[in-house]
Amino acid sequence: MKRRLLLTFAVLFALGQNLKAQCIQSTPYTENFDGSSWQGPSSWNNSGSIPSCWTRNITTANYLWMASDPSFANTLTGPDGDHTTGTGGYAFAEGWSSGASSNTLVTNLITPPIDLSGDTLPRLVFYYHMYGSDVEWLNIRVRVVGTNTWVNLHTINSTTASNQFSSQTSPWRKHTESLSQFAGDTVQIRFNAKRDVNFSWWTNSRIAIDDIAVEETPSCDQPLNPVASSVTSSGASISWSSLNSNTLGSQIQFASGTTGIANGTINTYSSNPATLSGLNANTNYRIRVREICAVGDTSVWSNLGTFTTGCSNYIAPYTEDFEGSGWGPSTTWNVQGDIDQCWITQGAAQKFWTVGPPAFSWTQTGPSGDHTSGSGQYAFHQKTSTLASGIDPRLISPWIDLDTLSSPELSFWYHGYGQQMGDLDVYVQKQGGTWSSLWDTSGLTHSSSSAAWLEHIADLSSYAGDTIRVRFDYSASSGSFYTQFALDDIKIDNAPSCAKPKNTAVTAVGVYVAQLDWVGGGASNWQIRYRAVGTSTWSWTTSSTSNKGVPQLNSQTTYEWQVRDSCGTGDVSQWVDGPDFTTNCSFFTAPFTENFSNSNKWQTVDFTNTTGSVDPCWLRSDTEDLFWVGGNSTTSHYSGTGPSGDHTTGTGGYAFTRSSSPWTATTDTELRTPLIDLDTLQSPELTFWYHMFGPDIDKLRIFVKRPGTPAVLVNTITGQQQSSSTASWQKRTVSLLAYEGDTVQIIFKAYRDGSGFFSYRADIAIDDVKIDETATCPAPNVLASNITFNSAELNWLGRANTSAVEYGPTGFTQGNGTMVGAQNQNAVLTGLQASTTYDAYVQDTCTSTLTSTWTLVQFTTLACPTISATGSIQGAGASIGGYSTTSDADSTVWFWGDGNSTNGDTSNYTYSSFGLFDIYQVVYNSCGNVDSLLHTYSYCDTTIADYTYSINGLSVNFDASTSSGTALDYYWQFGDGGTASTAAPSHVYTASGTYTITLLLVNSCGDSTATTFDLTLCPLVTLGFTSTVTGSTFSFTATPAGLLNYQWSFGDGNTASGMTASNTYSTQGSFTVTVTAEDSCGNQFSYSDDVATCDVPAGDFTFNIVSTSANGMVVNFAANATGADEYHWYWGDGTNDKGTASNIQHTYGVITTNYIVNLFLINECGDSTMVTHRLNEVGIAEQALPIALYPNPLSTFLHVDLPADAETLLDIYNAQGQMVRFQVPINASNHRVDMSTLSPGSYVVRVLWENRPYYFSITKI
Repeated sequence: MKRRLLLTFAVLFALGQNLKAQCIQSTPYTENFDGSSWQGPSSWNNSGSIPSCWTRNITTANYLWMASDPSFANTLTGPDGDHTTGTGGYAFAEGWSSGASSNTLVTNLITPPIDLSGDTLPRLVFYYHMYGSDVEWLNIRVRVVGTNTWVNLHTINSTTASNQFSSQTSPWRKHTESLSQFAGDTVQIRFNAKRDVNFSWWTNSRIAIDDIAVEETPSCDQPLNPVASSVTSSGASISWSSLNSNTLGSQIQFASGTTGIANGTINTYSSNPATLSGLNANTNYRIRVREICAVGDTSVWSNLGTFTTGCSNYIAPYTEDFEGSGWGPSTTWNVQGDIDQCWITQGAAQKFWTVGPPAFSWTQTGPSGDHTSGSGQYAFHQKTSTLASGIDPRLISPWIDLDTLSSPELSFWYHGYGQQMGDLDVYVQKQGGTWSSLWDTSGLTHSSSSAAWLEHIADLSSYAGDTIRVRFDYSASSGSFYTQFALDDIKIDNAPSCAKPKNTAVTAVGVYVAQLDWVGGGASNWQIRYRAVGTSTWSWTTSSTSNKGVPQLNSQTTYEWQVRDSCGTGDVSQWVDGPDFTTNCSFFTAPFTENFSNSNKWQTVDFTNTTGSVDPCWLRSDTEDLFWVGGNSTTSHYSGTGPSGDHTTGTGGYAFTRSSSPWTATTDTELRTPLIDLDTLQSPELTFWYHMFGPDIDKLRIFVKRPGTPAVLVNTITGQQQSSSTASWQKRTVSLLAYEGDTVQIIFKAYRDGSGFFSYRADIAIDDVKIDETATCPAPNVLASNITFNSAELNWLGRANTSAVEYGPTGFTQGNGTMVGAQNQNAVLTGLQASTTYDAYVQDTCTSTLTSTWTLVQFTTLACPTISATGSIQGAGASIGGYSTTSDADSTVWFWGDGNSTNGDTSNYTYSSFGLFDIYQVVYNSCGNVDSLLHTYSYCDTTIADYTYSINGLSVNFDASTSSGTALDYYWQFGDGGTASTAAPSHVYTASGTYTITLLLVNSCGDSTATTFDLTLCPLVTLGFTSTVTGSTFSFTATPAGLLNYQWSFGDGNTASGMTASNTYSTQGSFTVTVTAEDSCGNQFSYSDDVATCDVPAGDFTFNIVSTSANGMVVNFAANATGADEYHWYWGDGTNDKGTASNIQHTYGVITTNYIVNLFLINECGDSTMVTHRLNEVGIAEQALPIALYPNPLSTFLHVDLPADAETLLDIYNAQGQMVRFQVPINASNHRVDMSTLSPGSYVVRVLWENRPYYFSITKI
């Protein structure tokens, strides 16, 4: 048995060794993961398969190495393609489900054994991609086959990865590790990946590798990862990673647009980084680098790098409609789209400016289309979380030169519809200046997503001739996603001669009329045209005010309209669109029915339409929290509320209340019918069916509203009425007798109880609403009340407003009594006998063919009462009122004590003179009883003076109109001889000083009162200052002199006092200087102005001639200056370049060195310094040297003159420092050197004479 086990073990060991031997790979070894043995996962929780010679320590858990492509599309991690071709394979470590445990944080992938016996300096090369918030590190280790010791080579951590990879599309990175310590061995390489479980759901953790190579290290290695920095509109600094310790130089190849990189321009450099210049602005470039290690030993080209040059200034007129190729909407709602690189966006990860239309369109916010065409693109503010934090988003335009405009203005269109909208602030900045506010708006600016865009126009005339940029800031509230404020069609151009109107609005809409409003552009006359949408003919009208009522419209029709300013004959503005409006529905005539089954008008909610819709002739009060909406059998109600189908058929429509959120509070919402004319009904009645299932239902109230009057509550249904969604609907009938002949609206007002933790189960539904004649006419229920000795009032409840009443003493025969008609279920019987019992019969007439039976009621009149006068009087001045409260009085007479009298229980009277009056109140009843009551009244006024005044220099406005008294006369004395006799006079004094004012008041009774007061006047003061400057010291003098307490604030923290002051500024900048003072009356005055300090710019420039050809002479210029913000080059050939470029190249059409070049160095204060050079300065003054070279410039031969015959050597170097002529011997005092084979350009000649070198700069043309 033991022998058998040993034999079995030996066989298995031999098989294992044979399999391992089959897997050993020789160098050079490569793996691009494109082979058929690399199989990606077939589903989200499948592991795929890898070649048998490769090893992964985890094969089935939820974090492991797999072959591409991943089965789960996740834009938040991983590369978007392989490194090799972009469409091939790669290996990646992936957490394919949320949740982690201690054994699924790290996963390993191990190569086959690789034989390094043939290598002297072996190395590992691979490409990696590490994008994702859960990426922790990628570690590379190596072991010698047959050992268990893994040697750590390198770890790429999350900090490095986050700096290198910002998205799926970030380029792959190359990594190289030396394997020299393993030369001659057979090794395996292990790639260890680790994810972090502290962030998201641990699935954003794809670590990928591709294009692995194990090879001999080349003598001149490939450079890695060229990148561009310090990018300008015309150049960039290029740096790269080098694996070579010593190089002679390097070459950069670059290409733009669609030009293949192999056909790109190649420049040679001697340093890293190197500077590319002469590039085109706003252009995408691809670059690659190779290094020259020795003569004949040049590396291969590096991987590609890309960059985009900056934008140069735009020239006005400038427009931006966001339709260009640089603008692109995102395909993911919470990811920012593509922003044109000439624009700048600032913001936070969860709130930013992006490009619309959005990937997901909320119905609660944003425009339904762009302004330009309705189907194009626009910019809008996006929030991806209600808890978004960080700086508020900014959208900044490129720099725009306004030199071409004489009266510049900014215009743009905006749309602000949503919930909890924030503030838009617009700023402008000129080059070298600070941001200044142009305009702002806040909150909701539009009522719906389909509301017309609005235009804003801002004057930029103060920036004429400047170069500016514009910034749009949006600060949104923190509680809502729905804050998509949008911009479109931004334009900077000259203002038109006739400015167009703006802020168009429809302020009121009726059934046949609409009120249109706008803000004029400056004219006093306007032209308006309007038409029904879909028609071609305009109706025209004019207006001399900035509003217009348009009559004779059609009901329930949508209109479009335009307005323009009319500045004069032949001078009109552009047409400006106003918002479309729809006229109201006309009156419906009863009978009226609504079954809510028209799905075009009554739309239910779904994921994209979260507010549904109602018939436009109906009105709902809300669309945000709790609101009415259409429903049907497909409607998805919240669990525990709502019907399963309608009442009419079970599959039709109904209306119901919808809660937008489970956590909403107590609230209510209304649904109003159209106006319904009940004039055709004799006994109108409302019926409807209702379904009220849900524990959060409070109640349903029904109101009736006449136009122009408050709504009246007519019925209430309280609490949950059904126990399930499938329970039967219930019917409710409401009499509308009180509104017979009226035009009314029915209001269904639903209330939700928000006292619980949840409050969404509150779906109240209604169906089959009907207003028609009552179906039955029951006998009325009659009550006699307000019975007196000669009258009685009858009231009854029934279903008709028209009734018949017959009455007489008890026992009379019907048909012989007194007949009266009654309306509104009420009748007052008069002329009755005292102490008599009466029979009264009432019959309702519900319709022309439907009457009730008669109802009898009996009552007995009271005995004839005695009478006792009671009452009161109330007076104010000449007016007095008498008020009788006498019971059982049939008439009252008031005798006012001045010979006049009036009749009535309540009577008013006005006296024509003052006095003390005896007033008699005399009362009578129909039985002949009489009584009287005496009142007394005094009438006279009291006068009290009350006055105010306001001073404007020497002019004073007085006002005593608030003095009390009757029919007052006013008498003023102003203290300087002037007088007046009005309540509110104005008086102008001729000099300052103190005056005593006297006011006399006299009432109509001759009573008078007088008052005096003092008034002190000082002359007006216009405060200002002048200044002079020496260097950074400013001297200030306040004007005018003679004021008190001059105080200075110089804007840098320094202060001073006195009429004159000075201040030395220690830093450069702009400072606001403020002076304050007061006059002898204590009036305070203040004045502010800005001053600025700058150092005078200083510097020089150098130049060299690059080349000459048939196209002219190319010269490079380089300025070195301090204190300069702008460089204005004047080339001496009639052209110039103005800007901020200190290093620049210019091409002269004529080849000569006689040009004089002037450079103006300009600081931000406008100070300038001029530097001048002539191009022929490239030569060296020959008279100062013992050796002469000529001609310079030259085309063919160079002549060399020596002071005497002597053995002399001559070397020539090109502009790159390469020697192109070496140790040319000269044995005569005059020698000629052939230069014809050299390329045009600049060269340096070294002449070694008498063991001393002499250097000369020459130009070959």
